[in-house]
Amino acid sequence: METTPLSSSFIDAIQRVRQDDRRVALLVYHRDGAERVVLTPSAPVVIGRAPPSQVQIRDASLSREHARFTQSGDSVLIEDLRSTNGTWLGGARVARAEVKPGDEVLLGKVVVAVRSITAAESELPGLMSHEQLRVALEEEVKRARYFGQRFAVVMARSARPQGAHVSHLFLRVRALLRPVDRIALYSSDVVAALLLEAGADKALDLVRALAEPPAGGAPVVLSGFATFPEAGTVAEELLDRCWSAVRSATAEQPVRSAPVGTWKSSPGPGPADPVAVSPAMLRVLEMVTRVSRSSIPVLLLGETGTGKEVVARAIHDRGPRSGRPMVCVNCGAIPQQLVESTLFGHERGAFTGAWQQQRGVFEAADGGTVFLDEIGELPAAAQAALLRVLETRQVTRVGSNKPIDVDARVVAATHRDIEAMCASGAFRTDLLYRLNAMTMTIPPLRARPEDIEPLALRFLEQANQANGRAIRGFDAGSLARLRAYSWPGNARELRNAIERAVVIAEGEWIAEEDLPERARAAPPPEPAPEHGLPCDGVELASAPPGADFLKTQLQRCEADLIVQALRKAGGNQTEAARALGMPLRTLVYKLKALGIKRLGYAPPGDA
Repeated sequence: METTPLSSSFIDAIQRVRQDDRRVALLVYHRDGAERVVLTPSAPVVIGRAPPSQVQIRDASLSREHARFTQSGDSVLIEDLRSTNGTWLGGARVARAEVKPGDEVLLGKVVVAVRSITAAESELPGLMSHEQLRVALEEEVKRARYFGQRFAVVMARSARPQGAHVSHLFLRVRALLRPVDRIALYSSDVVAALLLEAGADKALDLVRALAEPPAGGAPVVLSGFATFPEAGTVAEELLDRCWSAVRSATAEQPVRSAPVGTWKSSPGPGPADPVAVSPAMLRVLEMVTRVSRSSIPVLLLGETGTGKEVVARAIHDRGPRSGRPMVCVNCGAIPQQLVESTLFGHERGAFTGAWQQQRGVFEAADGGTVFLDEIGELPAAAQAALLRVLETRQVTRVGSNKPIDVDARVVAATHRDIEAMCASGAFRTDLLYRLNAMTMTIPPLRARPEDIEPLALRFLEQANQANGRAIRGFDAGSLARLRAYSWPGNARELRNAIERAVVIAEGEWIAEEDLPERARAAPPPEPAPEHGLPCDGVELASAPPGADFLKTQLQRCEADLIVQALRKAGGNQTEAARALGMPLRTLVYKLKALGIKRLGYAPPGDA
């Protein structure tokens, strides 16, 4: 077959069409996300903090009308509009300048990247804010649960010690994504991507491509990913584990995945006890102390993120089994065909892929505690097998008929209405009776607002340590927002919010603008004390941030609540203890331990 070479005039025409197909766009990166503005020669664009600016960014470093951008052919003319913090190009403040695609301009603290994009690229979804990512992730969790599908969350950051702005990462990551995938801002130097209907294989392909040494001296990209449901079954959990993965990536190991095991075992004592300042949580901890002495099964009820695993850990650590393993398993994350193998173990050759004998959760926890999270997700066959284990205290591995004696206490948890599931036939009533020898309800965070500040302080200390920061605390505005927000994701949502705030904070104190958009949108209550002293009714010796910082702040809160209760009770310790939901002996101990009498308070008539 003969072919005719293309004429030079035809090639020139194709190139002109391609040239005409390109657009000049501004990518405006700010604290909450990024805006993409496609320029046209006849319509200048003003960027600023408020009207009449066409592009309005809520950033204190911007002036009301900060700078005007006008397209002129392939370049862009920038005019500073007498802004307070200036317009900067190449490290120099400019009043008027011409830039081309590839250049970046700084308006106060807002980065504006000038880019050349195709018409097709201009139709692709832009960089979502962190808040938009959370909403999209929550919706994707619901969809994936309903259809039984998988998806992945990926985070990427520069390997440079000082980091690199997301403007250097966005286009690189976006080029590797499918049109259906979403990309979002996590912080000024970390981008996150949501890969729809994708498992670990596609996520791994993406992060490996990002880890390839780039051309032109661009920095190496470090990545981490988490998959649903293996690494987590709720949005906050997936974000938390994905961030932990990317944070642990190094230049030597630039790709990290979140743990995907369906169960984990910890032989020693766990982290600190649940934070309990509110009367509701004090009652929970009092019950924890009582039930920990026995081996009866316990059923924990509560919304997602309320800290059911933390309470289960406290039950284990305070009891006689504390020296033995506690094994935690998320029943909702186990593939249905592997549930019984995971819980009870299997013999070699029991099914395809069973290459060797494997102990199950109950054998691994022998002498200790099994924590069955999301117990309501167990399929019917596994429910029947679990009932047999609870009745006989024996397990039988898949592929065997030989029972094995096990001695493991069971603590189960669910966010579902388990009694309604029994009524509908979705959960066995006889199994519920076995599990709920003692039932404890963990209140949501909105029902115990007194716990918000001490929890935030604990998470702040943990985030400082994990991220190498030294944030001292919360300013008055951020504390007011923390108190006002309802925290539907409970303690897990609060922890993620504090961790991200620690990452993006620019000063010594977390400010209101460092919090998520949804928390900032909550109407503030009465002003908080300056720099977040969480309780001001009792003066305890102050301590600088460090090993004792959290302890001091918690003591301050606890002492203030006790003093308030004593004052309302007219100094009657029995009445005060009842109001606080704690035994009298506990109150007497705390009065002595906190030194409240020495600090200037004594009941009437008490010398």
